[in-house]
Amino acid sequence: MTSEQITLDMPRVDYDKTAESVLEFLTNKDCYPKLKRICLTADPKNLQSPSLSGMSSGSFGNSADRKMSRYLAAKVIVDAVAATLTKGSIEMKIVCDDVLGKIPSVRAMEQLHFEKSRYYEVKKRALNEFADIFEVQGYYCPDLHVYID
Repeated sequence: MTSEQITLDMPRVDYDKTAESVLEFLTNKDCYPKLKRICLTADPKNLQSPSLSGMSSGSFGNSADRKMSRYLAAKVIVDAVAATLTKGSIEMKIVCDDVLGKIPSVRAMEQLHFEKSRYYEVKKRALNEFADIFEVQGYYCPDLHVYID
């Protein structure tokens, strides 16, 4: 099988929409920021063990199961984002620092030595790189690519 055949068999990615998808995932308060908050505020050591008894009880009684599951699911994604950032290019790391609010856009442009228009081209490429690396970090990592029908 040639590399051309392999490439033709793969679904085509919408470059611009994938960059938007990654941006949405990293910045939307209901996505990565929420998962990160769950990991930072939940302390699994403080959760009680699920209680087992022969008595029936309401759904409130064993919420420790749900809390632990929620924490673990969030931790998998947060750890995958961290792993993605360590495995990516320097451009991707700097762009993600900008996107995540760790540094201002102007500083990111200065660190990469790019003017504004060139920086936004590199930003799209870096966000697509993030999607490529992130999706293979674990079973629960969503595919952030947007495909062309």
